[in-house]
Amino acid sequence: MMATVALATLLACNAQVEVTMNNEEDIAAVNAVRELEVSSLMTGDMTLPYAADDVVIMPPGAPQVVGIEAARAWATEFMAAVTVQDLRYTDTKVTVSGNLAVEHYAAAMTMAMSGMDPVSETLKGVHIYRKGADGGWKMTLDVWNMDAAMPMGEGM
Repeated sequence: MMATVALATLLACNAQVEVTMNNEEDIAAVNAVRELEVSSLMTGDMTLPYAADDVVIMPPGAPQVVGIEAARAWATEFMAAVTVQDLRYTDTKVTVSGNLAVEHYAAAMTMAMSGMDPVSETLKGVHIYRKGADGGWKMTLDVWNMDAAMPMGEGM
């Protein structure tokens, strides 16, 4: 009997919560944020206009980077060492639930370090986006890794 009451209470509470799932407008907005990330990397704009103030970046082989100022510093250091010649997302899956969106992806990137031939690599990762009070989406978590080790310095 107690389990039935608990289940009924849980269902009643869940019935009162309306969460918008996977609407086309939000998915398009998240896709636009990803494209802004690509544009920023291709042009060297390390102001990170696509990232939330509390963004967390988890690059391969390096400690996590927390907050927009630390992320900008990390990105500036990265772009000083590497020139991104091409970045294409080859597969993405975006799931939106309310004010959060999760994207898992695969991508292809070609980069060059000073004095070295360009290197192409396959990436995979996860982005989490949050919808702000203004209705705009920002990336709040960026985690990725590469299918093969890159010939780069530690922490890049």
